[in-house]
Amino acid sequence: MKTINTYKIIMITIISIFFISTSWASNPGRTFQLEATSAHPDANGTAVIDQNHVSIQARGLKSDSVYTVWFVNMKPRKDQTGAGSAPYMFQTDKWGNGSYSSPLMETPFDKWAMVMVVLHPNGNPKDMKRMIGALKAEL
Repeated sequence: MKTINTYKIIMITIISIFFISTSWASNPGRTFQLEATSAHPDANGTAVIDQNHVSIQARGLKSDSVYTVWFVNMKPRKDQTGAGSAPYMFQTDKWGNGSYSSPLMETPFDKWAMVMVVLHPNGNPKDMKRMIGALKAEL
């Protein structure tokens, strides 16, 4: 009897792992190569975005600096919204590497044209007047 219960527990665990891993694999998100702007010519990175999450890995940015992540439209007029949860920011390390990860309230696809990473030279992520574009990718 004890052997049968152990066998059942093992089978349920294996089946559960299979279904969980299948559901994760079925929605891996879209991967975008982030292009450098002229202000950050040595920068590069990757954005992975799915229906409810955004993740950014960046290199070659200004060291020990504050960056924010935005979804942007340029036409018919310029408009943007923060990508994920406020203050939409990450700080680079002393080598200029940084990462950002946040849940999304809604999918950005079919609503926004691009994702952008911008530098805040004064270190204030709320300062919208002095932002400098660093990386971008069309969605």
